[in-house]
Amino acid sequence: MTPLNIVFPKITGKLVVTCGFLLVLGGCQTAPKTPAVADQPVPAAAETQKEPKFPTADLTPDLLYDILVAAVAGQRGQNELALESLSRAAYQSRDRRLIAEAIQLSMESGQYQHAIDLAQLLSNIEPENFRVIVALAKAQFGLGQNEIAINLLADLVEAQEREKLYVFHEIAALLSLQDQATILEDFTDQIATRPSNVGLAMTATILAFRLERPQEFIKLVDTTLNLAPDWEAPAVLKLTFLSAKDADNMDKFALEHLALFPEHNRFRLQYARSLLQIERPDPALEQFLVVLESNPDSEDALYSAGVLYLDRKMFDKSRMMFEHFLEIDQGNDQVRIYLSDIEREAGNFVKAINYLHGVSSDRYYVDAQIKLGRILAQRDGVESGLRHLDQIDAANEDEKTRIILEQDILLRDEGMLERSKVLLDDGLKRFPDNPDLLYNRGLLHAELDLLPQHEIDMRELIALQPENAHAYNALGYTLADKTDRLDEEKKKKKKANELLPDNPFILDSMGWVHFRLGNNDKAIKYLKQALDSRQDAEIAAHLGEVLWISGRYEEAKQVWEQGIEWAPDNAVLRDTIDRLSSQTSNSFGFHTRHYSIILQAPYLPVTIA
Repeated sequence: MTPLNIVFPKITGKLVVTCGFLLVLGGCQTAPKTPAVADQPVPAAAETQKEPKFPTADLTPDLLYDILVAAVAGQRGQNELALESLSRAAYQSRDRRLIAEAIQLSMESGQYQHAIDLAQLLSNIEPENFRVIVALAKAQFGLGQNEIAINLLADLVEAQEREKLYVFHEIAALLSLQDQATILEDFTDQIATRPSNVGLAMTATILAFRLERPQEFIKLVDTTLNLAPDWEAPAVLKLTFLSAKDADNMDKFALEHLALFPEHNRFRLQYARSLLQIERPDPALEQFLVVLESNPDSEDALYSAGVLYLDRKMFDKSRMMFEHFLEIDQGNDQVRIYLSDIEREAGNFVKAINYLHGVSSDRYYVDAQIKLGRILAQRDGVESGLRHLDQIDAANEDEKTRIILEQDILLRDEGMLERSKVLLDDGLKRFPDNPDLLYNRGLLHAELDLLPQHEIDMRELIALQPENAHAYNALGYTLADKTDRLDEEKKKKKKANELLPDNPFILDSMGWVHFRLGNNDKAIKYLKQALDSRQDAEIAAHLGEVLWISGRYEEAKQVWEQGIEWAPDNAVLRDTIDRLSSQTSNSFGFHTRHYSIILQAPYLPVTIA
């Protein structure tokens, strides 16, 4: 006889995994199904349970027959016959996996009492398995016996240690599927009768979080933390909530908690991520570095600090973080790509290429090959980079389009605009109406002063993607900069700003439009918003020009000096300063001959004779 624990089919409503001939041969195994845990927030680490020892039963002809009938009936959608046969097999074998499948099929079929009977059978076999109680409660909910179900779950929670966080999440997930108008209040009633049980308070906290009930959440999470102030999990949950809903109080709570529990690195990592979400990278980096002081091998902290250093162009420190990360996780191809970028910036082309050759996953293959093309173009000339890009084995239109766009960048960087146009024209023949190719060709047409073609491309892109703010912005900017159609341009900018109201480049364009229309005060307002949102030399050039034309010379100089600090060689900024200062009396103290002095920034504003 073949033992039953060797083989059985998986039957879930219309989803059936049959073993066919392998079943007869006794060679098909199916792992027990694990119900999903609440997806937000995720516990610190997945708790694992030892696989229970299942009773074994001989695979008799009758048992095999019932299993096969259940499998075939389930595949044909004959759920009643499938459940009847599967239940008979479950009772005969007392196999946990067959019973669990029968419970699930009972629930899907609306036969809740039958599911309860099967769950009680399973509880006799596995009295310590919390999911048996969860299944019983789910069936009671199905029967409308909410009070019985809630009591079952509350008793289950009360018996758990707080380390069993995954249990609290799973129960909260089940509760959140019930009547949202009453379920939170019904469950929190259990806390009143057992006020000292931290598990009940935590489960109710997770439930309020899932149901997006902010007032109740704050009350419940504070109750949980009062019962267990050193428990990191509810503190992380509160921090997550505050970062999304109340950033002003997030810092206060985080710093107070860390002052009491500086060893709570999971909390500190979440705090750092929250700081990044509200665009405060400097204090976020400080927190990542504190984590590394106590845990030098923290992959989260190493990776995040490496990225933040890279963003600041602090390449040596970024390299140190990523190299240590790669010692811990040698299979991380994204880190290899970052290291390649760092070595390329340093001019270490051999090292950069070696890192890219180490990329082995399909996910990063095209990324790595494109970056290799850039390195070859920089080291050996643009033709070498173009040849390499031509040889990339691209799998689909998206990847092929990315390669064309990268070739376009290489050609434009070398001033080969006509070849770039031929490339994009050919790309659009291969992939008509591709929005990325249309956008890039439209920008190229504007650069070549082919304004009718630019307008055709941008209007075609807007027809394809009516919500594409960048297309409106590009068309509007060209109309303002190179034509007298300012009213039409203003409408395009307004539409772009409606679609992306906080985009610094669109705000910059809106400001430029108002400047061209003579609305200098409005122009300054938009341009200041843009510069506050992004430290960009070209935006600084535009704001400085409007201020200068408005007679606010000292403010203009200060803005330009900022721009020079960010990008000393920016051509737009340099040309703007040279053009305006050459048109103005030297008494303003900012003539073109002094530009080289300004390039010595950073410095405090000075008077130039």
